[in-house]
Amino acid sequence: MAYSDNEDIWANSSDEEQVAYERNLAEKEWERLQEDHGNTGYKEGIVEGKEVNMQRGFDKGYTEGLVIGKLIGKLRGMISCQIVFYRQLLKNEEAAKELDTLFEEVDKIEVQNIYSVDYFRENGPKRIENYISPDDYVKQLEERVKATLEQVAAKYAC
Repeated sequence: MAYSDNEDIWANSSDEEQVAYERNLAEKEWERLQEDHGNTGYKEGIVEGKEVNMQRGFDKGYTEGLVIGKLIGKLRGMISCQIVFYRQLLKNEEAAKELDTLFEEVDKIEVQNIYSVDYFRENGPKRIENYISPDDYVKQLEERVKATLEQVAAKYAC
């Protein structure tokens, strides 16, 4: 049996089967492309969403941290001035040592002392019963510093 130039010697199916086969391949390729592009789009969306939220979080944290940092810096300055006053002007080392202890305590305050993990829980209940918000923490510290300065002044009659 001789084949002409237009016939495919390997062809064993009809034209309809060939069309169905090619359509099946095209559909599988289309599904794969959709899945690949969908995954890529999803990943890009996640990255972009993280960047936007990270910037918002940074902006919020920066403004809050700046305010609290300034307040704690102010407290450190108040204590330092009183230490210099007692140590150098009044030559009262005992009063200065009492304030040194307070200054060291304030100086050791770090971010995790003010901003606990519970601070970052959005719209959820705080897990720790004795949770103190950053603002309350700083207010309590401020009250304690002022009370200690007043006690030292009264104790050493200044």
